[in-house]
Amino acid sequence: MTTEEHRPGIDEELREQVAVEHVKQALTSDFDDRPAGEVEQVVEEAREQYSDATVRDFVPNLVERDARDRLKESE
Repeated sequence: MTTEEHRPGIDEELREQVAVEHVKQALTSDFDDRPAGEVEQVVEEAREQYSDATVRDFVPNLVERDARDRLKESE
């Protein structure tokens, strides 16, 4: 199977979605001085930059790191 043929399955998509929701919860807790909507938006913006990633296993970790960095920078 080539990279172009690989499409994430429902389980992979669900696992990533759940992991990103956990990232949102963790960052909302860590940055409790910020509105939850702001934190969630930063997480979604960070996630968007990985939308074309062919290897999805580490996307939630990368999203958390990027979102955390952005939130710290804007303090």
